[in-house]
Amino acid sequence: MDKLISIKEARIKKGLSINDLSKALKLDLEIIRLLDDNLKLPKKYRAYQSTYKKSIYRYLGYEIKYKNSISDIPIDYTKFSIVYFLLLLVFIILILLSFNIYNKFNNQISFKEVEKDQVYNDVYKISNQYDLYELSHDDFINNLIPLNRANYSQNLSIFAKPNKIIFYKIQNNIKNTLQFGEITKSNELILDLDNDFFIDLSNINNIDKIIYRGVEIRLNKELNFYLSNFHIKDLETLLL
Repeated sequence: MDKLISIKEARIKKGLSINDLSKALKLDLEIIRLLDDNLKLPKKYRAYQSTYKKSIYRYLGYEIKYKNSISDIPIDYTKFSIVYFLLLLVFIILILLSFNIYNKFNNQISFKEVEKDQVYNDVYKISNQYDLYELSHDDFINNLIPLNRANYSQNLSIFAKPNKIIFYKIQNNIKNTLQFGEITKSNELILDLDNDFFIDLSNINNIDKIIYRGVEIRLNKELNFYLSNFHIKDLETLLL
């Protein structure tokens, strides 16, 4: 690696600018600039530094090999335990609801259809959420592409694709409250960024677009995952 030509030298030999590399590789301009000057990336991107460098060298016509120093990650059965617990919880709640309904209407000749209450709906949404795998926050950020400025608002807006639904849970860290709901094509989610939020989303692939501080953001590829406990202000890194 010591004898390998630097990224800057390789780039200049190809007659390319930093902006050319950023557009060609769809990487943040600041990331390209730091690697071009052989500087370390910010902590949140440091784990991907060697991958970024390898992509740049390959684009410039150089092939470098890195030793894989990452050991296999052991399987975490915690999520499976949570899934089984939630399914058991759903089963118990449904039994209790059925038992209460039976006791209430057992002596009546005619029966009315029981309306599903909020507890039932919330449990149903949670159980459906775990049909997907969780996406890490870093992978979510890395698969977002900031596009043009749509407006100058200081809000976060999330829009769903046509005929798609995204269930969400929002934790307001300032008011210490929880909010549940759904996002559809005609009912986008809008949040004031003056507050501090964590958000859960049921299916990332149903997102049509995100507008953060007036900048339109879209997914780079299909992501059939759910997002859990994501800090909304982490999207700030896309605006650097």
